[in-house]
Amino acid sequence: MAGHAILAYVPDLMFAVHLREAAAKSQNTVSIVETRGDFETRLPEVHPALAVLDLTASGSATAALVTLAGQYDCRVIAYGPHVQKTLLAQAREAGCVAVYAKSVFKMETAKILRKWLGDMG
Repeated sequence: MAGHAILAYVPDLMFAVHLREAAAKSQNTVSIVETRGDFETRLPEVHPALAVLDLTASGSATAALVTLAGQYDCRVIAYGPHVQKTLLAQAREAGCVAVYAKSVFKMETAKILRKWLGDMG
C-alpha cells in the first residue's frame, strides 16, 4: 500500500498541507498543483495512482481532467462544498470514482486515501 504518488489540484494552501500530512502517514507522496494547466503538465510527469480534485477549482474542467487522468490509469476522487449538489453530481457523472463533501474529506482524509490506494498493492 505504501509509496503511491498522488496528484492534487488543490489551490487552498492549508488544505494542501493537510492532504500531504495525511498521505505521508501511509508513505504516499502528494504533488500539489494550483491550476488546470499545471495538473495537465504534471500528470505524465508524476504518473499518479490517484488524483484529487478540489471541485471549486476544477469546476467545468472536471470532466476533461478525469478523462485525461484515465489515460494514465489514474483514479480520480473529488471534493467540494456539500451545498453545491450540482457540482458534486457533475463530478460523479464525469467519472470520479468517489466524490465527497469537503467537510467529510477533511475529517477522513487518511482513511479515504487508504481506501482508494489500498487495493493497488
